[in-house]
Amino acid sequence: MIVRREWSYFVVMALAAVAQGCQGELDEENTLGAAATEVPEGEPAAELDESEPAEATDEMLVAEGVLPEAPGSAWAGSGDYEPNDVRQSATNMPLGATQNLSITKGDEDWYRVVVPARTITRVGIEFNHAAGDLDLVAYDGQGNLLGSRNGAEYPYAYRGQETNTEYYGFYSERGGSVYYVRVLGHAGAQNTYSLNVHQVAYKDGQTCTGAGFSFADCEGRGSGGSGLIPFPFPDPSDPVVGDGYDFASYSNYRFARRELVMLVRHALAETRKAFPGTKPLSLIDICQMDGVTPGYDVGDPRHPQSTHDQGGNIDISYFQTDGANDAEIVCNDGATHGDGYCTSAATQKHVVDLPRQAFFMAKLFASPRTRVIGVDTVLAPLLRSAAQQLASLPSGDRRKISQSELSSFSSHMAYGSGWPYHHHHIHLSLQWRSSGNNVRGESQALSAPAPFQTMVAPGEAVDSFDMAWPPRAAE
Repeated sequence: MIVRREWSYFVVMALAAVAQGCQGELDEENTLGAAATEVPEGEPAAELDESEPAEATDEMLVAEGVLPEAPGSAWAGSGDYEPNDVRQSATNMPLGATQNLSITKGDEDWYRVVVPARTITRVGIEFNHAAGDLDLVAYDGQGNLLGSRNGAEYPYAYRGQETNTEYYGFYSERGGSVYYVRVLGHAGAQNTYSLNVHQVAYKDGQTCTGAGFSFADCEGRGSGGSGLIPFPFPDPSDPVVGDGYDFASYSNYRFARRELVMLVRHALAETRKAFPGTKPLSLIDICQMDGVTPGYDVGDPRHPQSTHDQGGNIDISYFQTDGANDAEIVCNDGATHGDGYCTSAATQKHVVDLPRQAFFMAKLFASPRTRVIGVDTVLAPLLRSAAQQLASLPSGDRRKISQSELSSFSSHMAYGSGWPYHHHHIHLSLQWRSSGNNVRGESQALSAPAPFQTMVAPGEAVDSFDMAWPPRAAE
């Protein structure tokens, strides 16, 4: 069972890619009232601006005593930072690129990260994976494990989707949050690596431009995906969303537009206020660091071509009645779901927390930047009905949603033959960039997905549907 769980999400996506009509995530004809692609009234017009996202300067951070002077791109061996083999002797993380560091036999390198207020610190290692498999593991300030590149649903022993880079994002709303990262060789591997640390300005809010960022920064414009930022680890001390989410995807597939990070965090924060006791929600695939749909970096795409390009698309688990809120099939109808949909029996047996899920989606719909949210065809009318009940609540009830938010369940919620495998997650899609600066070089809107080769688990066949997240036993 564990083996099946570690492959499950990928296979759900792989099967979705070869299923008939899977182009629905891009095909407006397969959506029910999909949003227009024009910039909404009141938003500044998009410019072909390839400027980098705003970054805190090295000088400012050094002057504040947050970080030591960075060696920049100077060639420095690991010995310059030794001894740093344990957390208690961790080296303060230098800004910029530090090259020619190394992991030798029995060696580990620990670094201490202090994050300034309203800043996302992007930390990563780059190395030649073929020369030795290195891992970057993240911990909180007390040394508690935050995660590795694999995410909550993939065991550490799983070595799929390996690349030459591993990156994380760390955030601090108030400033001064401490984290640790640990570089080590998997199964005794030895290798050299470069350490890359950058500070990117970030501020939570209902809208990105309203928080003071340029439209180009909000859209993540920049050549080769350079305008995208890593969705940061949750911080329990964060007054905005706390530990309101976790990850069920690889760290290299968590890069997003600033506006998407802000929208998801805002919707989660509002949901936690309206529904006290809300458990963390699993966030799944977003985008590669280069702005391309996850899996193309290793030749094993996890989604149809282009459906997660540009960092404006994310798969998110459903809120569930038992509070698990993880990436799994939620139909609970006893079916095998070979076609990628819940059966009609799920109308009564599903495990979706409908009021909480509808409220969360309403807050995602509230953004004029939301193009569409894809859901399962059986669950769609149930979610619309739950939204109607929320809209009818008396004024003053924190769960009440607006009429505008309610109308989006008819105009911006997508389901049907073009949206299989959304019995496992919802798909939030923001407006596509109107023209220019597409990561694949297109000058116009992205085209429909193309067929691609799927990955097969050892000893399994592509059509072995039992590799999907196991459905819950019917009650």
